Amino acid sequence: MKERNLLYFITALTVTILLILSLVIRTMPWFRAYGSFAMPPFYYFLIPTIILWVGWFFEENAFLLAATILMSVFFGLHLDNTGILNGDIHVISSQAPVVRTVFVLTLMLVAGSSGLGYFTYYKLRTVK
Repeated sequence: MKERNLLYFITALTVTILLILSLVIRTMPWFRAYGSFAMPPFYYFLIPTIILWVGWFFEENAFLLAATILMSVFFGLHLDNTGILNGDIHVISSQAPVVRTVFVLTLMLVAGSSGLGYFTYYKLRTVK
């Protein structure tokens, strides 16, 4: 069995968790009203997830960089909805805690997976 990079695996796993989280959030009752603000659509994470797992399997650094750049773009797109935190986007009080928590969790996971992807790419380039 071939030994593969653990950092690459953790990056792919983080994006996979984002994909699963975005699918689970779609089942919540508040999703119709606030889902587009709190969480990017699941297909945003589908392509980077596939790219990362294929790149991890074949040990190709270009796939890692491509998926990481996509995640950076999604991070920038997700920052457009920061009005959910400061009240620009009105959220009813019974749904506000969960919507804001999902927004912040998604924001941190996207930023973390993007940062981890760049760090992994840097480490893979310096080791070889």
